[in-house]
Amino acid sequence: MLPPESNTLPRFSPELKALHAGLSAAFAAFLDFAERDPEVYALHKFNKFEESPLMHYDLHRWPTLIDLRRSQLLEEMSLGVCRLIKRAPRRLFGGDAGRAAAYYGLPLERAQVAMEALALTDDARGAISRGDFIDSAGGMKCLEFNLTAGLGGWETALQAQLVMEQPALQRFAKERGLVVHAQDTLHVLFKHLLEDMRRSVVPWEGECNLGVLFPDNDTPDAVGIEMATILLNHHLKEVWEPEGVKGEVLIGTYSEVLDADGQRLTLRGKRLHGVLEHDARDRLKLAGPEFDARARSALGARTLCLYNGPAQELLDDKRNITLLSEHAESPLLSDAERELIRRHIPWSRKLERAHTTRGGERVWLPDLASARREELVLKAGRDYAGRSVRMGWATPAAEWDEAIRAALDSGGWVLQERVESQPYHYLRADGGVGPHNLIWGPFVFGDLYGGTMVRMNPAGRGTGIVNTRQGATMCALVIAEETQQAAKG
Repeated sequence: MLPPESNTLPRFSPELKALHAGLSAAFAAFLDFAERDPEVYALHKFNKFEESPLMHYDLHRWPTLIDLRRSQLLEEMSLGVCRLIKRAPRRLFGGDAGRAAAYYGLPLERAQVAMEALALTDDARGAISRGDFIDSAGGMKCLEFNLTAGLGGWETALQAQLVMEQPALQRFAKERGLVVHAQDTLHVLFKHLLEDMRRSVVPWEGECNLGVLFPDNDTPDAVGIEMATILLNHHLKEVWEPEGVKGEVLIGTYSEVLDADGQRLTLRGKRLHGVLEHDARDRLKLAGPEFDARARSALGARTLCLYNGPAQELLDDKRNITLLSEHAESPLLSDAERELIRRHIPWSRKLERAHTTRGGERVWLPDLASARREELVLKAGRDYAGRSVRMGWATPAAEWDEAIRAALDSGGWVLQERVESQPYHYLRADGGVGPHNLIWGPFVFGDLYGGTMVRMNPAGRGTGIVNTRQGATMCALVIAEETQQAAKG
């Protein structure tokens, strides 16, 4: 759709309104509202928010409006997939660290430590995670699940507040009689951390200190640390003080953590009950063997909770999706788990010189990769921020074949079927409206659903990779229910 000119505003087709109505009646009503209110199209920046050192992305002016039904779907889907991923290594490999090491391309010792951590923590019961899903014509499909503590997009409540405070959105909400619910991811995070540490750390003494650790050579600037400390402790107190629990968040580096008595860790003289490792995708290298040994000792003594600790070696890997896809019909899984895979896991395989099945046919993977380029996506198993992703449809055939050859030689790569986003329409940077590609990122903290972040790009922009570090915009997700009076009107 073109940008509005003079007094002419865009019109949205019944089919497009029906698509948005699948998220909520309020979202379809918003398109009606946008046909007659020009202020909806005014370009706007949330400067105070976007200039904060804690943010690294732009916030879209339009919200994504969902109803309670869609919110419940996001919760059930994300909890189910995450739970299955956390249980898969021990169940599908029979607890065999050697098989896990071979599958994930890890040294045997690291796989053994990860398996031991999974056994100690009831399959990473308290792990922090966020999925990446696409809402396709065939339903929500999970591209990957990030089981690491350093996750972006936690500002869900603030995003919703800023977007819904706009005068045009205020008028719309009043006109429709909307009851608006904002997600609060940080609130759920601290609720989860308290429950997990109170359950796991012995003896429980009514105090709970959380260390947020960075590598020694990669710490945020002083202003960012100060702002993050204030923000995190504000949320901690909101959740913990009503429970009669004292504690604080301490931001530091691995080298600042000291061993108190062989089983307890301290940071700046205060005992740590939990450690959140902000950037640990190459954990042993970043944390160092000395910290790793002390932390594992404290974990075994139940004096410390690690988020996500050694289990991350297995859990934060894109090959977890291939593991589920390959075992879609496995008798090791229950009927409900196999149905979960059928509904939400796209066809995915480790890229290797081997035969596999796709669409009921036995195929040679390298030949399939070359012949079906436009239907496939190539990505590294242990990468993040979309840096290694190649979309077959956006890559010339010769370049794609060379990338496939290199990936086969190096190992550790994933081949996944391309999943296309439903064409939900949003405001574009030129003032017009058009389809966007959306990534839905539901947070899961242990067994708690922490709300969902949404990021997006206009359809047709670049290679189709939707990542904030590569220019994607964040979009506030708002749960909006219409009153009966508004629905009748």
